[in-house]
Amino acid sequence: MERKKLFSKVKHIMPDEITNIVDVRDIAEQTETRPEKIPDAAPAEPVKKNDTPEFLALKSTFTPSRGDMGGGFCVIFDGATGRTVFQVFWLAKPYATTASIPEVSKDWRNFVKSLPTMGPLDKDWGEKLHSKLKEILTNDEKKKLYENYTRVKLRQFESIVRRSFETVAQCVFTATTEAEPVARSELERAKIIKPLPPTPEELARQKREQEEKEKAEREEREKEEAKKEGNFEGTIIKCTPQIDPVSGKPSSEVVPGDIIGVKIEGEGTSALVNKYLEENNIEPLFPIEEIKETQGKKMIYVKISDEIRGYIAITKDIKIRVKEQPKPEQSGKRASFMGDVFFFGLLGVALVALLFVIRYFFL
Repeated sequence: MERKKLFSKVKHIMPDEITNIVDVRDIAEQTETRPEKIPDAAPAEPVKKNDTPEFLALKSTFTPSRGDMGGGFCVIFDGATGRTVFQVFWLAKPYATTASIPEVSKDWRNFVKSLPTMGPLDKDWGEKLHSKLKEILTNDEKKKLYENYTRVKLRQFESIVRRSFETVAQCVFTATTEAEPVARSELERAKIIKPLPPTPEELARQKREQEEKEKAEREEREKEEAKKEGNFEGTIIKCTPQIDPVSGKPSSEVVPGDIIGVKIEGEGTSALVNKYLEENNIEPLFPIEEIKETQGKKMIYVKISDEIRGYIAITKDIKIRVKEQPKPEQSGKRASFMGDVFFFGLLGVALVALLFVIRYFFL
């Protein structure tokens, strides 16, 4: 238990730091306040189809056929360059039991966590065997393994490692090796490598997604404000005003009763309303029912139907298209003028008739 506890504190060893084997206890003391460690979570997530496994994890155990020395290692490297990004090498002496051999078929995180069960770390012998591993596992060899890590290639590799270790340790080993493709995203989640800087295309996509998200959130807030401020229990849909920079009416001067042009936005009810207007060739001109101002924003509510209201959120003064309406005074004057014409017309007819009567009786 003590060895497992110490091992759980091992920080990720980055490539520039991989020069020799370090006692786990030394690393634990140096990184007591550092939060980085191999995640204790569930096994690694499988590589997704769209997530190309750019890295390879080489997992191996070398256990004694005769003798009391055994160990294992896990090396994760970039397949394109052979550059090592993570490495753990464990050498136990005395070796514990056969039952404590970690399974190389486990994912690399669980395999690494189970290495201390092999027995107490022997730093001196570990450094000797690790130096031999570095001689064998060159960048070129790692790239070759990445390109072709078939069972035959792995058996060839473990045979070379076993013979090299046996020469140094003067004991007989049985080696078992497996390779596991690892995606960049998995190593990024484990904080072993830093994420790559986004490409211009990714930056543009992220910006577009952020803008769309902010727009959706803003519209949702405005919709809630519209429902709350408008005191209307029917359906409320978002609209934008039709701008008329030449003959439009400033939004600061529009009043309830003005009929303004709008554009109906969104899906659902909004799409149905737009479809109805298009099919019936109706212009989206609706009367202003109510105007409210709050926190520097003007909310204009238009009546689309008895059950549907549209709301427009305006933050600056703009010229809105307003439908011309005849003024009551003009209608009255026109009616009065027509009445006068009718009266004088009748009067003219009467005068003509009177002249005919006078001529008939007196002339």
